[in-house]
Amino acid sequence: MDIRFYFEPVDFNKYQNQGPLNWKHTLGATIEKSTVSLNPVNIRNLQVAIIGAPFNSSAKTSEISDIPDKIRAELYQLANTGAKINIADFGNLKPAVSLKGNYQAIRDIIDYFNELKVVTLVLGGSQDLTLGICEAFLNEKFFSLTVVDSVLDIKKGRETIGASNYLSSVFNSNPAIFQFNLVGYQSHFVPQVHFAKTQGINQHIRLGNIRDNVNNSEPVFRNSDVVSFDMGALKLSEAPGTVSGTVNGLRSEEACQLSKFAGLSNRVKSFGLFGIDPQKEQKPETLQLAAQIAWYFIEGFQNRDAGPDKTEELLSYQVHMKGVEYPVVFLKNPVTGQWWMEFETYDKKKLHFACTNDDYIKATDNEIPEIWMKFIQKIDEIVK
Repeated sequence: MDIRFYFEPVDFNKYQNQGPLNWKHTLGATIEKSTVSLNPVNIRNLQVAIIGAPFNSSAKTSEISDIPDKIRAELYQLANTGAKINIADFGNLKPAVSLKGNYQAIRDIIDYFNELKVVTLVLGGSQDLTLGICEAFLNEKFFSLTVVDSVLDIKKGRETIGASNYLSSVFNSNPAIFQFNLVGYQSHFVPQVHFAKTQGINQHIRLGNIRDNVNNSEPVFRNSDVVSFDMGALKLSEAPGTVSGTVNGLRSEEACQLSKFAGLSNRVKSFGLFGIDPQKEQKPETLQLAAQIAWYFIEGFQNRDAGPDKTEELLSYQVHMKGVEYPVVFLKNPVTGQWWMEFETYDKKKLHFACTNDDYIKATDNEIPEIWMKFIQKIDEIVK
């Protein structure tokens, strides 16, 4: 199968020499070189695949959005990331005859790239396309989804699926989801009772916690397979061209840092960028910011390390706590300062989940970390 037939290819000629940098120094030139040389054999050598999913289900009529191309126009003028990375742009996914068909097409494309261990960067239309991405992971036992958004997009009643309620369908299609995280939410938009409608372990992070210290959210991304980023999570003054922006929200620097965390995570397999409104006259700052968010994901990706897979490079700490039969094992990367908790299943398989230094400190003070309890209970539920 030649996956390229599913896409309308990118015309790089219209992006060349449109910005202040010489084209040869841009990310666009790097991507163009890899894209032009693609063939059905060397696709498997890719590290990152950019795909446009230009479908907007929130529009009054079914339409193809030009937002992915507008993001490309800004993204390709940015500087190359300075390190060798095999990244190609497959273009925009051709539309199916129905919304459900679009979801299924995205599912199949993501599944294809997952098999090749190629990370996908999805430049999309509306955020309900996340449903298609998640359906590619239905057989993943420990699937974790992180959504960056100011609201929790669940159904309020008998509603047609769309960007404002797609998560209900995600949870219905995958009731065994291991972990779901909502990052950057605003408490005045999300009643606590609504979190009971989510699935799996939750590590939700309020906007205020990010504002206090953006690093508080970093471990969440290390535990994520898919990250869905709604541009509406940003302050309206910083991204005025979004579907659901509000007066409060993430600052542009915080948004770029979050996307870099996602790129750095050696577990994230797909990153989707959604929520720019094609019906609005786009001011340049919204598209420029979207491009920079994508750029920082790519930059983070090229700086990935082996994470907890190379345990011989990590420091191991065994903490004995009252009421816990076996010592709790923590791993620390002495270079980055990142922490993980290690779990062993009944079949002796070792699992690692990101945590914080505070979790380790609590354990040494004989206080069982809440997240450890959640993980151990969920793991037992899955493997028994």
